[in-house]
Amino acid sequence: PSSEDSMPSITRNLNIIARCGNQFRSALLAGQGITAVQAPYLLHICASPGMSQEQLARALHVNPSNAARQLSLLEGQGFIDRRVSPQDKRLMEIHPTAKALACVPLIREVNDQWNAYLTEGISPGDLEALERMLDHMRGRAIKWDEEREAQAT
Repeated sequence: PSSEDSMPSITRNLNIIARCGNQFRSALLAGQGITAVQAPYLLHICASPGMSQEQLARALHVNPSNAARQLSLLEGQGFIDRRVSPQDKRLMEIHPTAKALACVPLIREVNDQWNAYLTEGISPGDLEALERMLDHMRGRAIKWDEEREAQAT
């Protein structure tokens, strides 16, 4: 048996769904030159132009060094520009380029396709209950992340 077999069922299932979803999204987004990991970065940056790298890392619940790495890749590929904040010269603001903005509809479409695939055959009532439970679990995960961050400061 793999080490994954010793994981609690919910954790194992969420991990598998996330990994398969990343493969699905990466395959469909490859033509745009972006990966599944980069897609949420682009969605956040396009929705909130001018946010800082730290704000983006917090919003995505990722390690700041991971955010820095992905932002460097996105900048090198022409998806984002980083500019010194006019309000605080110590901060770098992240702005989408036209190339990033053009990708947003496709990213949303691919996310919708994956969601539809996963939920096919689930009754509306069960789907509503699942969404409530997942929202609860997400809230608990965010609470843990906020508490961890507060302890680190």
